[in-house]
Amino acid sequence: MVITNVPDAVTAERMARHLVDSNAAACVNQLAPCVSTYRWQGKIETASEVPLLIKTSASAYTRLEAAIRAAHPYELPEIIAVPVSAGLPAYLAWVNQETNVQSMNHAMHASLSPTSPPPEGERDDVSLRESYANHCKE
Repeated sequence: MVITNVPDAVTAERMARHLVDSNAAACVNQLAPCVSTYRWQGKIETASEVPLLIKTSASAYTRLEAAIRAAHPYELPEIIAVPVSAGLPAYLAWVNQETNVQSMNHAMHASLSPTSPPPEGERDDVSLRESYANHCKE
């Protein structure tokens, strides 16, 4: 899991969609705005920010960090990776699947032929993705 903060809800939505669309993240939770107090260039600052909790895999971390840095409006963005020591195995498998480079290729192929059914053996994975996507919307 990776944590970052952005300045506003518009930036949070744009970054979340970009990270999921690029398969750098499986899901991004946009939390309620908070107030951050920090020292920057010798002065104590206070700012309203939107925290993002980003679900990714260890293998996708480098891509995720690069994507955040490229899209982030801050000169020095907070990017903190927190290792996940345990979790629901099916959920963790879904995160790995969604951030796998092969998933990117499958997603690009699927977008070229949206009416074709998923390859044999992937139906359960599709159901799992749809179920989790609905959970994220709640």
